[in-house]
Amino acid sequence: MNNLFTKFFYSKICERGLAISSFIFPLFEISYSFGSKVFSGTDSIIVNYFYLNYIVKLNNIYAGNVYLIFVVMVGIFMICSRGTLALTRFLRFNVIQAILLNVICSCVGASYIYFPVSIRETIFGNLIANCMFFGPVIISLYSILLISFGRYPKIPVLSDAAKLQVQRGYLD
Repeated sequence: MNNLFTKFFYSKICERGLAISSFIFPLFEISYSFGSKVFSGTDSIIVNYFYLNYIVKLNNIYAGNVYLIFVVMVGIFMICSRGTLALTRFLRFNVIQAILLNVICSCVGASYIYFPVSIRETIFGNLIANCMFFGPVIISLYSILLISFGRYPKIPVLSDAAKLQVQRGYLD
């Protein structure tokens, strides 16, 4: 009885923990792309201190290893989409969804750089940067909350794409 409880407990905790940890990819990406613009635009000393002492250090690690992180992320995506490991559908779905969110964050971050300076450095540019930062952060927090309760987060377009990838893995 105790062994069954331990196996069930660890399988649920590990499954949900891995699914939640996959959302570190989009959070790093969006922080790297828009963090400096969003956090330096505040007048709060506490927010600036938090940004300079914690987030900048993580951004530097991300910037120094961006290609390694990309290769790891593509490898994880291939494993989850093909179903080569005996992972649950729940874990595969959420990992794929997090990686797809990261791809969107990368595209948005890369395209924001090409906005004209006259737009980026105005209030409208700051509004765009804040929306592009807090949107994925809120989506990630929403997903983490639902995953911790064992439910599937529903994100428009991403959930359908992740569902198709998980189903594709079972058809191969």
